[in-house]
Amino acid sequence: MLTKLKNRIRLFFGFSASETNGLILLVPLLLLIISAPSILKHVLASNSAQSDLEDERILQAWLEESKSKLKSDEGATFTPTFFNPNKASSEKLVELGFKKKIADRIINYRSKGGSFKEKEDLLKIYGINQKLVTAYYDYIIIPKPEAKPKSTSPKFKQVIEKMVIEKENVKFDLNLADTSQFQIVRGIGPVLSVRIVKYREMLGGFTHTAQLREVYGIEEEVYQRMLSHFDVLIPSAKKININQDSISFLAKHPYLNYKTSRAIIKYRAQHGDYQSVADLKNIHSISDSLFQRIAPYLKVE
Repeated sequence: MLTKLKNRIRLFFGFSASETNGLILLVPLLLLIISAPSILKHVLASNSAQSDLEDERILQAWLEESKSKLKSDEGATFTPTFFNPNKASSEKLVELGFKKKIADRIINYRSKGGSFKEKEDLLKIYGINQKLVTAYYDYIIIPKPEAKPKSTSPKFKQVIEKMVIEKENVKFDLNLADTSQFQIVRGIGPVLSVRIVKYREMLGGFTHTAQLREVYGIEEEVYQRMLSHFDVLIPSAKKININQDSISFLAKHPYLNYKTSRAIIKYRAQHGDYQSVADLKNIHSISDSLFQRIAPYLKVE
């Protein structure tokens, strides 16, 4: 039969014997190349289906193993179910395998204002089956709280205080005012108001309004506006005892550096305790201007 086919090809195309033999070999090879993608696709699809079945079998085996393990441990039954521990009822928790007293304990915890922010928070419930909680990790759903939009409207307290100030020209005590009161002045925002309070704490209290100029960020026009609303009504400076306090303690004050603080302590060691704050004038490194600034914050005892 093959010989007849070769003869017909030779007669039809006029091929020689060798050309005819080559054609006979080439045609099956071309057919194989053309059909190869379809065959390969079919083989891969078959392997993928087998792989999916294998993955499903492994997952099912893991679930069965978890059920078996939990049943043998405290008699709990693991049921793959999604739930929110902040919303689930006592009955639902019991269905999930938790003991009735544990379910009631969770409900009681929530009724008193408690909430579960993370999955691990469930482990904090006294007496809870920790292995059961761990088995449910992939099924515990705790939605993240929605961020509340920040209000851009001024605080009621600030609005009232501003109305009173503008009407009656009321002044606040620089040593008692809080950050919200400082923000009443145009040009002072949250950052600058906090900076004023922090500097006041470092000083030990303001002794006069001119010290506001020392706060970084307060421009002259802002300072002038502050004078209409703030003053040192009750002078109260936190005192440093130059007969007892250390170099490091003295150096924390904005008006004193480490070198000057060391000179104060050295003079005390050489001449004994200070009899008055004015004795600091005997120290060469303390100028008259520095003495005038720092004296209200010093004492001798």
